[in-house]
Amino acid sequence: MRRAARLTGIGRVSARPGWAGVIGCAVIGFVLLLAVPAADAAPSSGADGELTALLVRYYSALKKERWGEAFGLLHERLKKGMNVQSPQELAVRSIVAQQNLIAGFRRFDNLEVARTEVDLTSIKGMVTGAGDGNVAGQVVYDLVVFPIGKGRPLMYRVVMDVGLAQGQIIRLSQASMVRIDPGSVGDVL
Repeated sequence: MRRAARLTGIGRVSARPGWAGVIGCAVIGFVLLLAVPAADAAPSSGADGELTALLVRYYSALKKERWGEAFGLLHERLKKGMNVQSPQELAVRSIVAQQNLIAGFRRFDNLEVARTEVDLTSIKGMVTGAGDGNVAGQVVYDLVVFPIGKGRPLMYRVVMDVGLAQGQIIRLSQASMVRIDPGSVGDVL
């Protein structure tokens, strides 16, 4: 039996493509990647600082219950997605989210929690892409969890995926949460 043969562009018949062709294509692709500048090249640390500053303003406003200020930092699409049309609705949503977080600690960790609080000094933004007034990145912060009764506060590291459009938050979703306080096993939530 004869193996199926292929007609190459030069007019000769080959049983299988040679490694030279595969390597040649890879080299050409690599050269093209080097020659073309990246559309969203690695942003500068200044962009990281701007992202961090915006998120510190947002989380500070939430912490101090300045709902109008926090509401103003949200993009219209995020407001619509969250079903929040006013600062008062953002306040209600924030309080419900806090209650759900506390219920989650009770249900999944058997931990009675009085309250949680974002450590504003720990907020760090990292831009992963930027262009045309839009920014994609991550924000990392420490969440302090205060148990009911005696006991020391627990510390969790939270990573959020974030997107900005024209200087407003358009996407904010939790990527991970890991317990980081001394004595923890590093449980990932």
